[in-house]
Amino acid sequence: MYEKALMLINGNAGPSFIQKNIELTAGILTSHIEEMVIRKTLYKGHAEEVLQEEGHEYQLIIILGGDGTVHECVNGLAALEHPPKVCILPGGTCNDFARMLAVPQNIKRAAESLMNGTTRYIDIGTMNERFFANFYGIGLIAQTSENINGDWKNKLGKVSYLLSALQTFTNPEPFGFELTLDGETVEDEGVMVLIVNGNFIGASQLPFPGIVADDGWFNVFIVSQGGASLLREYLTAKNPFAWDPKPTDVKHYQARHVKLDTPQQMKADTDGEIYMKTPAAIDNLPSRIPFLVPDAPM
Repeated sequence: MYEKALMLINGNAGPSFIQKNIELTAGILTSHIEEMVIRKTLYKGHAEEVLQEEGHEYQLIIILGGDGTVHECVNGLAALEHPPKVCILPGGTCNDFARMLAVPQNIKRAAESLMNGTTRYIDIGTMNERFFANFYGIGLIAQTSENINGDWKNKLGKVSYLLSALQTFTNPEPFGFELTLDGETVEDEGVMVLIVNGNFIGASQLPFPGIVADDGWFNVFIVSQGGASLLREYLTAKNPFAWDPKPTDVKHYQARHVKLDTPQQMKADTDGEIYMKTPAAIDNLPSRIPFLVPDAPM
């Protein structure tokens, strides 16, 4: 039983969405929580401010929103000395971080499974004094997020990400970069550099095996033009196929500390949010935030 919990709701969600999902989950949540405070975010960055100032007052933070809201909350919680437990009720377009935690996409089922689940301490990444939970990337990944059509996103949801990816991946432009991985420097070129903690992007599971969000390591992928073509084929396949790229198409590294620089500044995508730029110093903070997860996937 939790003595006090805070539910943060994405203020961009419509009133009917908010009312419906509070009604669906309130009974489940309050059977495990003595006092629950509900707050709606009022502007971009509001959730981060609230948690920086008040997060230590709660035993549990409940996020009703998507990856953008999770990203804000992580930036508010990661700097706290003892972050409270976090429960994600997926209410966004892709819900990638919730998918990585095996949280059911149905909000009522998510509440039931998480309130009866267990706790998993998840690694968090730092990047130039900011934080990310799922990934940091430049090149195609940032272009895809930036090119998503707002009308498509509202009408088609996660399909809008796929459509943007297919358009963006058609004629990728390679760029040069320098990576320093735990002190070892790599100079190369590609169409995407992806530093991942989680294994879902755009509601699709990444085809790269061995990605674990609580092992203290980042998985770093350098994707060439040939790798971009293979990824495009993978995304459009009706049935999954064996992922077996050539070593020259996708290069894979693991590291705890990463430095990334490019000849010209490039926009970076962090958990689906475009506001950072290269260069970047990226570090892994192992087991930084406790998230509630189901005992078994539902």
